[in-house]
Amino acid sequence: MKVFGVSSGIGRLLLAVFSGFLVQDALAYPSVLGDEQTVEAKYEDTFADLAEKFHLGFEELVQANPKTDPWIPEPGQPIIIPTRHIVPPGPRQGILINLSEYRLYYFRDSGKLESFPIGIGTVEFPTPIIDTHVIARLEKPAWYPPASIRSRHLEEEGEPMPHVVPPGPDNPLGPFAIKLEADGYLIHGTNKKMGIGMAVSHGCIRMYNPDINRLIHSVSNRTPVKIVREPVKAALVEGQLWAEYHPDVEVPFASVSASLSEQISQLTRRESDWKIDQSAIRRLLREGHGRPVLIGIRENERDVAAR
Repeated sequence: MKVFGVSSGIGRLLLAVFSGFLVQDALAYPSVLGDEQTVEAKYEDTFADLAEKFHLGFEELVQANPKTDPWIPEPGQPIIIPTRHIVPPGPRQGILINLSEYRLYYFRDSGKLESFPIGIGTVEFPTPIIDTHVIARLEKPAWYPPASIRSRHLEEEGEPMPHVVPPGPDNPLGPFAIKLEADGYLIHGTNKKMGIGMAVSHGCIRMYNPDINRLIHSVSNRTPVKIVREPVKAALVEGQLWAEYHPDVEVPFASVSASLSEQISQLTRRESDWKIDQSAIRRLLREGHGRPVLIGIRENERDVAAR
């Protein structure tokens, strides 16, 4: 294992032209990122395959397509690719991780915003809701399984687990890891791609290996990292009010409703001519498909559209 250094100018240039994920260039960070699309299912085109291809988590596709078999979609069946995301409320700096939507947002100093799907901790081993920062970037990290994991492995498998797992195909950290100041927690790659977009880790944040490769070349030590659990998000886009909801069993519905009301109030407080569609809000919260939905429009914008 070695501590990762600052990427060269050539390396940064190569990274800048990589386009396998959601990226938005702007002088100010956007409030909505990416565009939704629809594809036709092909034979044996599973959601696991589509998730990796379109830079999504498995559960994102399941939420967006609740009536489709994720393992045997019917050939020719339209499948929604939910690649449009409202940016969560929170500071627009460094790394912002929203556990409810299994997604990481990285705010570059240049004004560029990038978004990556992630895997998170289970209910038994949750990813903490914290404010922390990057303290090290590691290439080919060794894994030191904690005592709790070694004990469970011994109970389930009947054989001891090594105290150190070297880099390689059996290492769950993948090729790179970003160490956080919060003791024991990492943002890292994986040797199990299926875990991206699911609650399957022991508290760390998992990423596709190409994603962690890009991120580790971009961040620096002391980069702030904020982890939140926010199932509902709202944003203004050119006189329209949008909202997005990802059901989360860890968050009471009353808290979801209160958060949405507060966000709507904050976003619309400067103008009084907003028309909020309460029926759209009810559908949003009932269906919980994790896609942005139009829930309001300014009256003058509606008049312009009518003309």
